[in-house]
Amino acid sequence: MRRRVQAFKQAPWRAQVRLTSRTILPLITLLIVGGLYLAVNARRASVGRQVLEYQKERAELQRTNADLTATFTELTSPDRMLEKALALGFRSAKPEEVEYIIVDSYVQPTPFVAPKPPASFDTGEGMLSPAYTETLGEWLLRWLGWGAGGGG
Repeated sequence: MRRRVQAFKQAPWRAQVRLTSRTILPLITLLIVGGLYLAVNARRASVGRQVLEYQKERAELQRTNADLTATFTELTSPDRMLEKALALGFRSAKPEEVEYIIVDSYVQPTPFVAPKPPASFDTGEGMLSPAYTETLGEWLLRWLGWGAGGGG
């Protein structure tokens, strides 16, 4: 026992190294985890800001698109087009001024015929198979032999 005490007294720095390493190691671990946490959250915040910017840009583009669509609709309205045509000197064609051109190789498409809806054969029993139309009571009576054909 005396040798241990003597060895400990000869090297007091060993206890200090142990105490320091036991204190600094968790601190370094916390610093590394905290740094990673901050790096990940900084990246998430940056991406979140980009998403917000893209959403803002998208909303602005949708507004611009709606404005352009409204302007186009207004400019191409039938009343406005007729007004422009009259201002440019155009007038409605008279029947005798219309010239029709016959194209020899033109094949007229067949007219569209909508398909008929499927016929409904409603027998009053719904769409169930006859095997599933028996009630529990009817099955029980048949099983016990008291059904219409059982005579029990």
